[in-house]
Amino acid sequence: MDVTMIQHPVGQGGMFSGQLQEGNSVLRWVYDCGSNQQDRLNEEILSVAAQGMIDLLFLSHLDSDHVNGVDRLLAATSVAEVVLPYLSAAEFALAVVQDVVTGALSGTFLEFVADPAKWLIGRGVSTVSFIRTTGEDQPLGEWRIPEPKREDDTRRLKVRWPAAAVTKRAVKTATVQDIAAGAVASISTNGAKVDWLLVPYAHKPSKQQMKDFNRALECCFGKGLTRSAIVRHARDENGRVKLKECYHQLWSDHNKVSMSLYAGPQTSPHITSLQLPFSQWRRGASAAPRAEVGWLMTGDADLASCRRLDALLSYYRPVRDRVSVLVLPHHGSALSFHWDLVPSFSNVSACIVAAGRNQYGHPHSWVYECVTSFLGSQGWHQVSECPTSGFGVRAVL
Repeated sequence: MDVTMIQHPVGQGGMFSGQLQEGNSVLRWVYDCGSNQQDRLNEEILSVAAQGMIDLLFLSHLDSDHVNGVDRLLAATSVAEVVLPYLSAAEFALAVVQDVVTGALSGTFLEFVADPAKWLIGRGVSTVSFIRTTGEDQPLGEWRIPEPKREDDTRRLKVRWPAAAVTKRAVKTATVQDIAAGAVASISTNGAKVDWLLVPYAHKPSKQQMKDFNRALECCFGKGLTRSAIVRHARDENGRVKLKECYHQLWSDHNKVSMSLYAGPQTSPHITSLQLPFSQWRRGASAAPRAEVGWLMTGDADLASCRRLDALLSYYRPVRDRVSVLVLPHHGSALSFHWDLVPSFSNVSACIVAAGRNQYGHPHSWVYECVTSFLGSQGWHQVSECPTSGFGVRAVL
Protein backbone atom coordinates (compact mmCIF):
# COMPACT_ATOMS: atom_id res chain seq x y z
CA MET A 1 0.00 0.00 0.00
CA ASP A 2 1.42 3.35 -1.10
CA VAL A 3 0.40 6.44 0.91
CA THR A 4 1.06 10.11 0.16
CA MET A 5 -0.04 12.97 2.42
CA ILE A 6 0.70 16.66 1.87
CA GLN A 7 0.03 19.91 3.72
CA HIS A 8 0.01 22.38 0.84
CA PRO A 9 1.65 25.83 1.00
CA VAL A 10 -1.46 27.97 0.50
CA GLY A 11 -0.77 30.70 3.07
CA GLN A 12 -3.09 31.78 5.88
CA GLY A 13 -5.66 29.04 5.61
CA GLY A 14 -5.37 25.34 5.01
CA MET A 15 -5.32 22.62 2.37
CA PHE A 16 -4.28 19.01 2.86
CA SER A 17 -4.43 16.20 0.31
CA GLY A 18 -3.99 12.48 0.80
CA GLN A 19 -3.75 9.54 -1.57
CA LEU A 20 -3.92 5.81 -0.92
CA GLN A 21 -2.88 3.41 -3.68
CA GLU A 22 -3.28 -0.36 -3.71
CA GLY A 23 -2.23 -1.92 -7.00
CA ASN A 24 -3.86 0.13 -9.76
CA SER A 25 -6.62 1.49 -7.53
CA VAL A 26 -6.35 4.98 -6.01
CA LEU A 27 -8.42 6.72 -3.33
CA ARG A 28 -7.93 10.45 -2.71
CA TRP A 29 -9.16 12.84 -0.02
CA VAL A 30 -8.73 16.54 0.80
CA TYR A 31 -9.11 18.36 4.12
CA ASP A 32 -10.03 22.05 3.83
CA CYS A 33 -9.51 24.28 0.83
CA GLY A 34 -9.09 27.95 1.65
CA SER A 35 -6.63 30.78 2.17
CA ASN A 36 -6.29 34.53 2.43
CA GLN A 37 -3.49 34.32 -0.17
CA GLN A 38 -5.58 33.51 -3.23
CA ASP A 39 -2.80 33.23 -5.82
CA ARG A 40 -1.02 30.51 -3.87
CA LEU A 41 -4.27 28.72 -3.18
CA ASN A 42 -5.18 28.70 -6.86
CA GLU A 43 -1.85 27.14 -7.80
CA GLU A 44 -2.24 24.35 -5.26
CA ILE A 45 -5.86 23.71 -6.27
CA LEU A 46 -4.78 23.21 -9.88
CA SER A 47 -1.99 20.90 -8.74
CA VAL A 48 -4.38 18.75 -6.68
CA ALA A 49 -7.09 18.77 -9.37
CA ALA A 50 -4.60 17.62 -12.01
CA GLN A 51 -4.19 14.33 -10.12
CA GLY A 52 -7.79 13.35 -10.86
CA MET A 53 -11.07 12.76 -9.04
CA ILE A 54 -11.34 13.35 -5.27
CA ASP A 55 -13.30 10.73 -3.33
CA LEU A 56 -13.82 12.77 -0.16
CA LEU A 57 -13.50 16.45 0.68
CA PHE A 58 -13.56 17.15 4.43
CA LEU A 59 -14.35 20.72 5.54
CA SER A 60 -13.36 21.33 9.14
CA HIS A 61 -15.62 24.36 9.57
CA LEU A 62 -17.11 27.21 7.58
CA ASP A 63 -14.57 30.01 8.10
CA SER A 64 -13.78 31.51 4.71
CA ASP A 65 -10.02 30.92 5.03
CA HIS A 66 -10.78 27.20 5.15
CA VAL A 67 -13.47 26.98 2.43
CA ASN A 68 -13.11 29.90 0.02
CA GLY A 69 -11.35 27.70 -2.56
CA VAL A 70 -14.01 24.99 -2.67
CA ASP A 71 -15.83 26.53 -5.64
CA ARG A 72 -12.61 26.54 -7.70
CA LEU A 73 -11.74 23.01 -6.66
CA LEU A 74 -15.17 21.73 -7.71
CA ALA A 75 -14.81 23.53 -11.04
CA ALA A 76 -11.39 21.96 -11.65
CA THR A 77 -12.18 18.33 -10.75
CA SER A 78 -15.01 16.11 -9.59
CA VAL A 79 -15.62 15.40 -5.90
CA ALA A 80 -17.72 12.39 -4.97
CA GLU A 81 -18.48 13.21 -1.32
CA VAL A 82 -18.15 16.28 0.91
CA VAL A 83 -18.05 15.79 4.69
CA LEU A 84 -18.65 18.68 7.09
CA PRO A 85 -19.94 19.14 10.64
CA TYR A 86 -23.64 19.60 11.24
CA LEU A 87 -24.50 23.09 12.50
CA SER A 88 -27.59 24.25 14.36
CA ALA A 89 -29.08 27.62 13.39
CA ALA A 90 -27.14 29.37 16.18
CA GLU A 91 -23.88 27.63 15.24
CA PHE A 92 -24.54 28.62 11.64
CA ALA A 93 -25.05 32.22 12.80
CA LEU A 94 -21.71 32.07 14.59
CA ALA A 95 -19.94 30.96 11.39
CA VAL A 96 -21.42 33.94 9.54
CA VAL A 97 -20.66 36.39 12.37
CA GLN A 98 -17.00 35.42 12.46
CA ASP A 99 -16.58 36.42 8.82
CA VAL A 100 -18.50 39.62 9.50
CA VAL A 101 -16.13 40.46 12.36
CA THR A 102 -12.98 39.76 10.34
CA GLY A 103 -14.24 41.55 7.22
CA ALA A 104 -14.00 38.38 5.12
CA LEU A 105 -17.72 38.03 4.36
CA SER A 106 -18.61 37.59 0.68
CA GLY A 107 -21.75 36.92 -1.30
CA THR A 108 -20.47 33.55 -2.51
CA PHE A 109 -19.68 32.52 1.06
CA LEU A 110 -23.20 33.47 2.18
CA GLU A 111 -24.71 31.41 -0.63
CA PHE A 112 -22.61 28.44 0.43
CA VAL A 113 -23.30 28.57 4.18
CA ALA A 114 -27.02 29.28 3.73
CA ASP A 115 -27.54 25.78 2.34
CA PRO A 116 -24.25 23.87 1.94
CA ALA A 117 -25.92 20.70 0.63
CA LYS A 118 -27.83 22.52 -2.12
CA TRP A 119 -24.76 24.58 -3.05
CA LEU A 120 -22.46 21.55 -3.25
CA ILE A 121 -24.94 19.34 -5.12
CA GLY A 122 -25.45 22.13 -7.64
CA ARG A 123 -21.73 21.90 -8.37
CA GLY A 124 -21.70 18.20 -9.08
CA VAL A 125 -21.14 16.61 -5.64
CA SER A 126 -23.08 13.35 -5.43
CA THR A 127 -23.04 12.89 -1.63
CA VAL A 128 -23.04 15.47 1.17
CA SER A 129 -22.43 14.08 4.66
CA PHE A 130 -23.04 15.98 7.90
CA ILE A 131 -21.12 14.72 10.94
CA ARG A 132 -22.96 15.12 14.23
CA THR A 133 -21.05 17.13 16.83
CA THR A 134 -20.43 15.98 20.41
CA GLY A 135 -20.24 17.78 23.73
CA GLU A 136 -17.06 17.75 25.75
CA ASP A 137 -18.81 15.75 28.50
CA GLN A 138 -20.66 13.43 26.13
CA PRO A 139 -19.42 9.81 26.29
CA LEU A 140 -19.16 8.16 22.88
CA GLY A 141 -18.18 4.59 23.71
CA GLU A 142 -16.46 2.53 21.04
CA TRP A 143 -16.07 3.69 17.46
CA ARG A 144 -18.38 2.30 14.84
CA ILE A 145 -16.18 0.90 12.06
CA PRO A 146 -17.85 -0.74 9.05
CA GLU A 147 -16.84 -4.12 7.74
CA PRO A 148 -16.32 -4.56 3.97
CA LYS A 149 -19.14 -6.13 2.01
CA ARG A 150 -18.50 -9.77 1.26
CA GLU A 151 -20.08 -9.49 -2.16
CA ASP A 152 -17.61 -6.77 -3.16
CA ASP A 153 -15.11 -8.60 -5.34
CA THR A 154 -13.75 -5.59 -7.17
CA ARG A 155 -10.20 -4.42 -6.65
CA ARG A 156 -11.19 -0.76 -6.48
CA LEU A 157 -10.52 1.01 -3.19
CA LYS A 158 -13.80 2.00 -1.57
CA VAL A 159 -14.64 4.08 1.48
CA ARG A 160 -17.59 3.15 3.68
CA TRP A 161 -19.38 4.57 6.72
CA PRO A 162 -21.09 2.15 9.16
CA ALA A 163 -24.64 1.65 7.85
CA ALA A 164 -26.22 1.78 11.31
CA ALA A 165 -24.74 5.25 11.91
CA VAL A 166 -26.02 6.81 8.67
CA THR A 167 -29.42 8.29 7.84
CA LYS A 168 -29.87 9.06 4.15
CA ARG A 169 -32.26 11.13 2.08
CA ALA A 170 -32.32 11.59 -1.67
CA VAL A 171 -32.07 15.11 -3.09
CA LYS A 172 -32.60 15.14 -6.85
CA THR A 173 -29.76 13.02 -8.22
CA ALA A 174 -27.68 13.21 -5.03
CA THR A 175 -27.70 11.94 -1.45
CA VAL A 176 -27.55 13.86 1.82
CA GLN A 177 -26.34 11.84 4.81
CA ASP A 178 -26.60 12.50 8.53
CA ILE A 179 -23.75 10.60 10.21
CA ALA A 180 -23.80 9.90 13.94
CA ALA A 181 -20.91 10.89 16.16
CA GLY A 182 -18.45 8.06 16.60
CA ALA A 183 -18.75 6.82 13.02
CA VAL A 184 -15.50 5.97 11.25
CA ALA A 185 -14.88 5.72 7.50
CA SER A 186 -12.86 2.63 6.60
CA ILE A 187 -11.26 1.57 3.32
CA SER A 188 -11.77 -1.79 1.66
CA THR A 189 -10.92 -3.50 -1.61
CA ASN A 190 -11.75 -6.87 -3.14
CA GLY A 191 -14.07 -7.69 -0.22
CA ALA A 192 -11.31 -7.20 2.37
CA LYS A 193 -10.59 -4.37 4.81
CA VAL A 194 -7.53 -2.18 4.24
CA ASP A 195 -5.79 -1.04 7.41
CA TRP A 196 -6.55 2.63 6.88
CA LEU A 197 -9.11 4.86 8.62
CA LEU A 198 -10.51 8.34 8.16
CA VAL A 199 -11.82 9.42 11.57
CA PRO A 200 -13.61 12.79 11.92
CA TYR A 201 -14.42 14.38 15.28
CA ALA A 202 -16.37 17.60 15.81
CA HIS A 203 -17.01 19.00 19.27
CA LYS A 204 -19.89 21.23 20.31
CA PRO A 205 -19.38 24.60 21.97
CA SER A 206 -20.38 24.59 25.63
CA LYS A 207 -24.11 24.44 26.37
CA GLN A 208 -24.00 27.59 28.47
CA GLN A 209 -22.26 29.60 25.78
CA MET A 210 -24.74 28.45 23.14
CA LYS A 211 -27.60 29.30 25.51
CA ASP A 212 -26.18 32.80 26.05
CA PHE A 213 -25.53 33.27 22.34
CA ASN A 214 -29.09 32.18 21.49
CA ARG A 215 -30.43 34.65 24.06
CA ALA A 216 -28.39 37.46 22.53
CA LEU A 217 -29.65 36.59 19.04
CA GLU A 218 -33.24 36.55 20.30
CA CYS A 219 -32.81 39.97 21.93
CA CYS A 220 -31.54 41.43 18.65
CA PHE A 221 -33.65 39.59 16.07
CA GLY A 222 -36.50 37.82 17.88
CA LYS A 223 -37.21 34.12 18.37
CA GLY A 224 -37.13 31.48 15.66
CA LEU A 225 -34.21 32.94 13.74
CA THR A 226 -33.78 30.96 10.52
CA ARG A 227 -30.74 30.50 8.29
CA SER A 228 -32.29 32.60 5.54
CA ALA A 229 -32.98 35.39 8.06
CA ILE A 230 -29.38 35.24 9.28
CA VAL A 231 -28.16 35.61 5.69
CA ARG A 232 -30.54 38.54 5.17
CA HIS A 233 -29.24 40.31 8.28
CA ALA A 234 -25.63 39.62 7.24
CA ARG A 235 -26.28 41.40 3.92
CA ASP A 236 -27.58 44.50 5.75
CA GLU A 237 -25.20 46.96 7.44
CA ASN A 238 -27.40 47.40 10.52
CA GLY A 239 -27.83 43.63 10.77
CA ARG A 240 -24.06 43.11 10.63
CA VAL A 241 -23.59 45.59 13.49
CA LYS A 242 -26.07 43.64 15.64
CA LEU A 243 -24.42 40.32 14.79
CA LYS A 244 -21.05 41.77 15.83
CA GLU A 245 -22.51 42.85 19.16
CA CYS A 246 -23.69 39.32 19.86
CA TYR A 247 -20.27 37.93 18.99
CA HIS A 248 -18.16 40.38 21.00
CA GLN A 249 -20.32 40.02 24.11
CA LEU A 250 -20.27 36.25 24.26
CA TRP A 251 -17.54 34.64 22.18
CA SER A 252 -14.24 35.94 23.46
CA ASP A 253 -12.61 32.49 23.73
CA HIS A 254 -13.19 31.43 20.10
CA ASN A 255 -14.91 28.19 21.13
CA LYS A 256 -16.68 27.06 17.98
CA VAL A 257 -17.51 23.97 15.95
CA SER A 258 -14.47 22.61 14.11
CA MET A 259 -13.98 19.09 12.79
CA SER A 260 -10.66 17.31 13.30
CA LEU A 261 -9.59 14.37 11.14
CA TYR A 262 -7.29 11.42 11.71
CA ALA A 263 -5.96 9.79 8.54
CA GLY A 264 -3.87 6.70 9.11
CA PRO A 265 -3.71 3.02 10.01
CA GLN A 266 -5.59 1.41 12.87
CA THR A 267 -2.61 -0.74 13.85
CA SER A 268 1.10 0.05 13.89
CA PRO A 269 2.30 -0.37 10.28
CA HIS A 270 5.41 -1.98 8.86
CA ILE A 271 7.00 0.82 6.83
CA THR A 272 9.09 -0.58 3.99
CA SER A 273 9.85 2.75 2.30
CA LEU A 274 9.64 6.37 3.42
CA GLN A 275 10.25 9.64 1.59
CA LEU A 276 10.36 12.80 3.66
CA PRO A 277 10.28 15.29 2.14
CA PHE A 278 9.74 15.38 -1.60
CA SER A 279 12.18 17.58 -3.52
CA GLN A 280 9.85 20.58 -3.62
CA TRP A 281 9.33 20.73 0.14
CA ARG A 282 11.57 21.87 2.98
CA ARG A 283 14.80 21.72 1.03
CA GLY A 284 17.74 20.55 3.06
CA ALA A 285 15.65 18.54 5.55
CA SER A 286 16.42 14.87 5.99
CA ALA A 287 14.11 11.93 6.57
CA ALA A 288 14.12 10.92 10.21
CA PRO A 289 13.32 7.31 11.09
CA ARG A 290 9.74 6.95 12.25
CA ALA A 291 7.54 4.08 13.28
CA GLU A 292 4.19 5.67 12.42
CA VAL A 293 2.64 7.57 9.51
CA GLY A 294 -0.77 8.73 10.79
CA TRP A 295 -1.77 12.39 10.54
CA LEU A 296 -4.12 14.28 12.85
CA MET A 297 -5.49 17.58 11.53
CA THR A 298 -7.27 19.82 14.05
CA GLY A 299 -8.67 22.69 11.96
CA ASP A 300 -9.52 25.60 14.25
CA ALA A 301 -10.42 23.43 17.24
CA ASP A 302 -10.12 25.31 20.53
CA LEU A 303 -7.85 23.01 22.51
CA ALA A 304 -6.74 25.51 25.15
CA SER A 305 -9.52 24.24 27.40
CA CYS A 306 -8.54 21.17 29.42
CA ARG A 307 -12.02 19.72 29.03
CA ARG A 308 -12.07 20.07 25.26
CA LEU A 309 -8.50 18.78 24.96
CA ASP A 310 -9.32 15.78 27.16
CA ALA A 311 -12.41 15.06 25.05
CA LEU A 312 -10.38 15.04 21.83
CA LEU A 313 -7.61 12.92 23.33
CA SER A 314 -10.16 10.47 24.71
CA TYR A 315 -11.90 10.19 21.35
CA TYR A 316 -8.66 9.48 19.48
CA ARG A 317 -7.26 7.17 22.16
CA PRO A 318 -7.37 4.07 19.86
CA VAL A 319 -4.96 5.73 17.39
CA ARG A 320 -3.03 8.26 19.48
CA ASP A 321 0.09 6.12 19.19
CA ARG A 322 -0.36 6.02 15.39
CA VAL A 323 -0.03 9.82 15.04
CA SER A 324 3.29 10.90 13.53
CA VAL A 325 2.27 14.31 12.15
CA LEU A 326 0.10 16.71 14.11
CA VAL A 327 -1.34 19.81 12.42
CA LEU A 328 -1.73 22.32 15.24
CA PRO A 329 -5.08 24.08 15.77
CA HIS A 330 -5.97 27.56 14.58
CA HIS A 331 -2.72 28.30 12.70
CA GLY A 332 -0.61 28.06 15.86
CA SER A 333 -2.72 30.49 17.93
CA ALA A 334 -1.94 30.54 21.66
CA LEU A 335 -5.70 30.93 22.27
CA SER A 336 -6.33 27.41 20.94
CA PHE A 337 -3.27 25.56 22.23
CA HIS A 338 -2.55 23.62 25.43
CA TRP A 339 0.99 22.64 26.46
CA ASP A 340 -0.18 19.05 27.04
CA LEU A 341 -1.33 18.61 23.43
CA VAL A 342 1.92 17.53 21.76
CA PRO A 343 3.26 15.31 24.61
CA SER A 344 -0.05 13.39 24.51
CA PHE A 345 1.05 11.71 21.25
CA SER A 346 3.91 9.34 22.06
CA ASN A 347 5.14 8.88 18.47
CA VAL A 348 4.64 12.38 17.07
CA SER A 349 7.69 13.52 15.11
CA ALA A 350 6.45 16.67 13.36
CA CYS A 351 4.06 19.51 14.17
CA ILE A 352 2.73 21.58 11.30
CA VAL A 353 1.50 25.15 11.58
CA ALA A 354 -0.49 26.34 8.55
CA ALA A 355 0.08 30.09 8.77
CA GLY A 356 0.91 32.63 6.10
CA ARG A 357 0.85 36.43 6.18
CA ASN A 358 -1.74 37.46 8.76
CA GLN A 359 -2.72 40.22 11.17
CA TYR A 360 -3.24 37.92 14.18
CA GLY A 361 0.34 37.06 15.08
CA HIS A 362 0.03 33.40 14.06
CA PRO A 363 1.91 31.32 14.97
CA HIS A 364 2.50 32.47 18.54
CA SER A 365 6.05 32.32 19.92
CA TRP A 366 4.84 30.49 23.03
CA VAL A 367 3.38 27.70 20.88
CA TYR A 368 6.73 27.43 19.07
CA GLU A 369 8.55 27.18 22.41
CA CYS A 370 6.18 24.46 23.66
CA VAL A 371 6.62 22.36 20.52
CA THR A 372 10.37 22.72 20.16
CA SER A 373 10.98 22.05 23.85
CA PHE A 374 9.43 18.62 23.25
CA LEU A 375 10.47 17.82 19.64
CA GLY A 376 13.39 20.14 19.00
CA SER A 377 13.51 22.67 16.15
CA GLN A 378 13.37 19.86 13.56
CA GLY A 379 9.85 19.03 14.75
CA TRP A 380 8.43 22.47 13.90
CA HIS A 381 7.21 23.10 10.35
CA GLN A 382 5.48 26.32 9.35
CA VAL A 383 3.65 25.87 6.07
CA SER A 384 3.06 29.32 4.60
CA GLU A 385 2.50 30.81 1.13
CA CYS A 386 6.14 30.12 0.26
CA PRO A 387 6.03 27.34 -2.39
CA THR A 388 8.92 25.46 -0.77
CA SER A 389 7.36 25.47 2.71
CA GLY A 390 4.87 22.65 2.07
CA PHE A 391 5.30 19.42 4.04
CA GLY A 392 4.59 15.88 2.93
CA VAL A 393 5.25 12.22 3.49
CA ARG A 394 5.21 9.27 1.11
CA ALA A 395 5.37 5.78 2.58
CA VAL A 396 5.00 2.20 1.39
CA LEU A 397 3.35 -0.01 4.01
